[in-house]
Amino acid sequence: MSPRRGHWHTQVGRVDVTTMLLHDRRVAVRTYLPADYEWSDRAYRVLYMFDGHNLFDVRTSTYNQEWQIDETMERLGREGLEPAVVVGIDAPFDKFARYAMYTIGQWDYRIRPDRRAVRHIVGDGTATADFLLGEVKAATEARYRVRTDREGVGVGGSSMGGYMALYCAARHAGAIGKVIAMSPVALVAPMRESGFREYLLAAGAPHHQRIWIDMGDDEELAYIESPQELVDSMWHVRDLLVQMGHTDVAAHVIEGGDHSERSWSARFEQAYRWAFDGVEPVFG
Repeated sequence: MSPRRGHWHTQVGRVDVTTMLLHDRRVAVRTYLPADYEWSDRAYRVLYMFDGHNLFDVRTSTYNQEWQIDETMERLGREGLEPAVVVGIDAPFDKFARYAMYTIGQWDYRIRPDRRAVRHIVGDGTATADFLLGEVKAATEARYRVRTDREGVGVGGSSMGGYMALYCAARHAGAIGKVIAMSPVALVAPMRESGFREYLLAAGAPHHQRIWIDMGDDEELAYIESPQELVDSMWHVRDLLVQMGHTDVAAHVIEGGDHSERSWSARFEQAYRWAFDGVEPVFG
């Protein structure tokens, strides 16, 4: 069966929506095309992302907040910087199904480390990574004018999507040159960060990648005691990337940043410009 397709126009560009099969489940794939795509003949840089339903339209978002990536790309184009085609895959709205789709290994979800397990999670992140950087990437390259060279290809996400962006960058290092991992949640408890760490260390850094990671200083989750736990985990991830052999890593603590699409939207432009254009961020 061929993928179901549709599209809608934003104020600044077009978002095509298709569905593809991941195992036996249909996953929406949302592809943003810059405003000048229809009359340009160039191949665009491309950013593959997680939680596609939160990227472009508040009507499809989980918490009535969106990243406003289409508006950001249009603004960058007006400023003379190159916009990207952005391809996002949706995640399940059920949080436990999302945890399974966006982690590797098996772990028990607990509100606190000393509490009983609420749900056993069987992480299927390997299949998710291979779907995004395999089938979705191949379909995107076949249908749209996008770059296929490593320097023109990035992967990004936030929260567990940030975890997955780092995992994809390690698993598919030969295809990815840019990484944007916002508020990556890679904690010892509850998701057994040790397995994630061991995988990344074994993968090493066979190719040069520009990797952006960040964390707000006011981020809260149900299973942490304080925002400082997430800030500490971000520095832990930074040290891990350096230990892997990466030499081009930007790590930032965002003053006032919380764990929300609104906050990630506010700092996305800085991350994108650093990753793809080498523009140093200016906060405040």
